[in-house]
Amino acid sequence: MFNSIWMKRRSVILTWLFSYVAILFLPILIGVFVYRESNAALEDEIHRANDALLKQVREIMDNEFESVLRLNTEITWNTKVQDLMYANKLGRDDYQYSLYQVAMDFKMYKTFYPQITGFYVYYTPGDTGIMPGLVRSGKDVYEEVHNNPDFSYDDWLSMITSRKEPAFVPMVYRGVNGSTHRSIAHISYFTSNLDTKPEGAAVILVDGSKLLAALQNVQLFNGGEVLVLNKENQILLSSSETNQHPVLTNRVLSEDQGFFHETYNGQDSVFYYIASQKTNLKFVTIMPSAVVWQKAINVRWITYISIILSILGGSLLTFFFLKKNYNPIKQLIHTFTDESAGRLHDGSNEFQIIQHMISNTVNEKEQVKIRLKQQNYLLRSNFMTRLLKGRLDNQIPIEDALPAFDMHFDSEQYAVLLLYLETNNQFFSSIKGKNENEKAKLLQFIVANVVEEIMNARHIGYMTEIDDMLACIINFRETGQAGSLTELRQMASEAQQFLKNKFQIELTVSISNIHTSIVDLSIAYKESVDAMEYKLIMGRKEIISFHEIQNEALGEIPQGYYYPLQVEQQLINFLKIGEYDRAKETLDNIVDRNLKINQISLPLARCLMFDLVSTMLKALHEIGDTQEESSGGSLKEIEKLTACETMQDMHEQLTEMLKEVCSNNLAKRKSTLIQIRHQDLQTLTQNIVRFIEENYQDADMNISMIGLRFDMKSTYLSKLFREQTGEGLLDYMNKVRIVKAKELIESQNITLNDISSLVGFSDVNALIRIFKKYEGVTPGKYKEMYLK
Repeated sequence: MFNSIWMKRRSVILTWLFSYVAILFLPILIGVFVYRESNAALEDEIHRANDALLKQVREIMDNEFESVLRLNTEITWNTKVQDLMYANKLGRDDYQYSLYQVAMDFKMYKTFYPQITGFYVYYTPGDTGIMPGLVRSGKDVYEEVHNNPDFSYDDWLSMITSRKEPAFVPMVYRGVNGSTHRSIAHISYFTSNLDTKPEGAAVILVDGSKLLAALQNVQLFNGGEVLVLNKENQILLSSSETNQHPVLTNRVLSEDQGFFHETYNGQDSVFYYIASQKTNLKFVTIMPSAVVWQKAINVRWITYISIILSILGGSLLTFFFLKKNYNPIKQLIHTFTDESAGRLHDGSNEFQIIQHMISNTVNEKEQVKIRLKQQNYLLRSNFMTRLLKGRLDNQIPIEDALPAFDMHFDSEQYAVLLLYLETNNQFFSSIKGKNENEKAKLLQFIVANVVEEIMNARHIGYMTEIDDMLACIINFRETGQAGSLTELRQMASEAQQFLKNKFQIELTVSISNIHTSIVDLSIAYKESVDAMEYKLIMGRKEIISFHEIQNEALGEIPQGYYYPLQVEQQLINFLKIGEYDRAKETLDNIVDRNLKINQISLPLARCLMFDLVSTMLKALHEIGDTQEESSGGSLKEIEKLTACETMQDMHEQLTEMLKEVCSNNLAKRKSTLIQIRHQDLQTLTQNIVRFIEENYQDADMNISMIGLRFDMKSTYLSKLFREQTGEGLLDYMNKVRIVKAKELIESQNITLNDISSLVGFSDVNALIRIFKKYEGVTPGKYKEMYLK
């Protein structure tokens, strides 16, 4: 048995047992204490009782004001509110949209804080008040929320625009039926510079009547009054109609807790006060001294009697109530799982187990709600997709399925708008702090909401994502007039322009015909898809109507397209020789004649695209660039061509490709010409050298003679020779003759006159002068040096 009790030492039954035993001995201990120090004990008991009352009041009030502070934190730290207050959005394009976003967030806060009577934010630069789901001027906010003669508009405006710290103040609140109520308002300010007025203020109101119930209970218990004071000792709330009293305004309640005696309403009273643990408020109870001591005497007699009753019947009652109170908890514990029951051995008692299970149940309930909301959105999107594609379950009528997804239609006129989101680099670059996936989701969210809002302004529209596009089901309202395609085009254009101007979002829109049955929505979707395919011809960012395409199909459409073989060969030849201007002119002529003059059909446009890609492949093959990754005509560029979605895109891509290919071909031709010229110059130089070495004995050989020999001007020939060899032509001839002269001097015993004639000098003096110029000595001196 002892082991069983020890295993259940954390159980609540032992806690209750010790509590009941303590209750049995408490009267005896109190009696002894009363007899020994009755006065001190009574006074201490009274003070402790009032302290407990004050703590009870503080706990109740702190719990109420905690939600106010929590809501104030969410409002002041809301990124959209801070962006509005500190980004100076007044006058900007997205100013109204920012106000709308904040109002929608406040609407959500209203749901999360039902105990809050009301709240709003005042934006000083724009004189604008933002309430849950509403945006009003400052004057309208005052008239709707307050509007009391004792609290004028100027008083209100001065209060929320003054530079003060966050504070609780008394404020009049105007109810729905026009009646006024006392309320406690918490005001916090948005300020970026302490020397200027705040940019705005957040005001949260709590109806005083919701707090008076708890205060009235305290009043009945002690027969006094309970007050709530702010930091300036101003009365915010009172359990009775009490005006501001000099005792409260003149007395400084500097400590967190205490009491003092003062005369109040003509009689001696005791003031007990305590500071809030979560706010800068103070809670005060005021009790007449006579009432306090009268209750003390009654408590003393009751104490004597309780001691006797506790001794006589305490033991029996303890056993009876202990068993009776524990049985329901024991049965409740048995309804939980074995795992929960085992928690007793882990240091948890029965109440902790019940609390844990209730918390888990509440959390699971919230998670289920969130999952149901997400799944309902997915199911609705899937339903709309199957409705558009004609794949609905025939076992469930459409009329029964629509209410399940919160959808309703007013008439039997339907149409489908298909929206293709083009590349929106400007929009993505304007969004900071989000990854690409988040930016894409935000893009679809904005487009879906804008289009739905524009469509619902006149008719009924539902958006869904389908096949990498957004589809909008349009149902025309019962206005007495049939829906028209002109109106659809006008609404599509309005959405297109708004998204372009406000968010830099560009899209292509296709419109189906109008059908008279919800079953025909699949036909309308197919028509919008067919119309969207004509983006290939009409280009991006257009509004394409299936009705217009259908009318064009009934007219005369060319059975072929203009692209003869000779034109293709001309384009290839222009690419090969690098004639970009003429190649571009040929390409522009092909595109214009097929798209602007003859208006070819969609299948023929696809054929023309493939034909142009084929031409580029032929040209690159003949040029020999298909394997060069750095070339503009590489295979990667061909892949870009095949990925083009419109003829305009392909036209632009082909133009760029023509430019790069022609530029590369011209560069290659220039490089080839430079190489050929270099080789020719090298050959010319070698021929000149050979000619000089063969004719150096001729005294008439000079630069002019060599120029005549090679049919070139002497000056130009000399310049080319110097560029190739680094020395002048005359210097080279003289050096050749000097070399031959040295050989004759070294090998034969002949005179200088003979040597000069043999090496091509006209006289011996010329030989001596030139020899000394290049060798530094005369021929005779050189011969002496050689013989030595």
